[in-house]
Amino acid sequence: MRKDKDMTVGNPFKLIGAFSFSLIIGNLFQQLYTFVDTIVIGKKIGTLGLAAVGGTEWLIFLVNGVIIGLVQGFCILLGNSFGEGNEQKFEIYFAGAKRICFVLAIVLTVVFLLVSGVILQLLGTKDEVYTMAREYTNILFLGIPFLVFYQLFSGALRSRGNSKIPLLAMTISSLCNIVFDILFVNILEFGIAGAALATILSECVVMLICGYYYYKEKRKIDNYIEVYHDKLVTWNLIKMGTPMALQSVITSIGGLIVVNRINQYDITFLAGYTAAVKLYGLLEIAASSFGMAVVAYVAQNYGAGKLSRIREGVRASLIMGVIVALVCSGVMIFGGKDILRLFIDISDTTEKTLWYGNRFLKILAIFFPLLYSLYILRAALQGINNTIIPMVSSFAQLLMRLFCTIVLTRFIGSDGIFWGEVFAWIFADIILFMHTSTQLKFVSGS
Repeated sequence: MRKDKDMTVGNPFKLIGAFSFSLIIGNLFQQLYTFVDTIVIGKKIGTLGLAAVGGTEWLIFLVNGVIIGLVQGFCILLGNSFGEGNEQKFEIYFAGAKRICFVLAIVLTVVFLLVSGVILQLLGTKDEVYTMAREYTNILFLGIPFLVFYQLFSGALRSRGNSKIPLLAMTISSLCNIVFDILFVNILEFGIAGAALATILSECVVMLICGYYYYKEKRKIDNYIEVYHDKLVTWNLIKMGTPMALQSVITSIGGLIVVNRINQYDITFLAGYTAAVKLYGLLEIAASSFGMAVVAYVAQNYGAGKLSRIREGVRASLIMGVIVALVCSGVMIFGGKDILRLFIDISDTTEKTLWYGNRFLKILAIFFPLLYSLYILRAALQGINNTIIPMVSSFAQLLMRLFCTIVLTRFIGSDGIFWGEVFAWIFADIILFMHTSTQLKFVSGS
């Protein structure tokens, strides 16, 4: 049964809401295994294991960000083609994206396996967790090809308005990851390597499911498309994807600088920060889901030339996003500390770890609607093929994280790191709001 969804007709509020809901559920399952992964590591391996994983967070984000950013750029062109109703153009772009992804997977795997140790040293990773951190990252990097093609297949499905298959795949993959985690870490006692192995095996599962369904439902297009090669197609894909990949790189650089600063504090601070980031990531998934839904919606309508629907959809998304953000803020303020206890083995740490984590959550909670607005406004610009301004906004985030990490911490201590996240959101939102307001009025002709 065909599960493609034409988002150029119908109520934007309902379309984006339903699409986002499927993505939220899928991403919840993805975060669920991250949640369980952290609990298993914290309880079985202890604070050192948790600190080792925490010290690699932004390095992993860098790799994932390059992949996701580049592929999302490809999928904007796929969404435009689907909105136009041009199946042949869609498949030509997909074939070109597949070739680029094949090269990307090989290059990233080799490069990051070679430089992971050097990067961890530059980050100031503590000696007591360095070995575990390097083992963890190297195993994850072996799974880069799975991640690349999962993003391509799931992104192609979403660009056609199909969020159900990615949801199914992520649900199955997440449950597999939880089982693998318990098996490799708790039962077989593979340690930190077991947690990493569980992750790459689950990535393989989700890639296979999305790939199977994409080709199963593939439209009947002339066979020449699979071998068709056009330099202009390749250039268009790279031109669209590169700024989005750079956007993730810029954000990651800011995060890596923060990690370098965090590594100068004691283990209790790093463990508390890591636990808080895990919960923050769980509550952030609705924001990223709204962003992906808005990209798909705007890209289809932009391709179809139905420009008046774009502003209506963005407005509906902002309303939904702010409401969800306020609910998440309440969770962090009133339940954050109790949830953090799930990650931490009290026998080998102190209440100070909980205090650091809870402090971070409460600062973020007050401004959480800004994060949701950031995702939606950025996605709106990307959907109308403007990937430059979102990249500029990421550079603004980098500057604010640098300022707060290097300067503000001298005056208010570790709180400067926490406030750096908030100020990064504020400055990015200002840039995105100014350009979104102008460009959406322009494309809508009003």
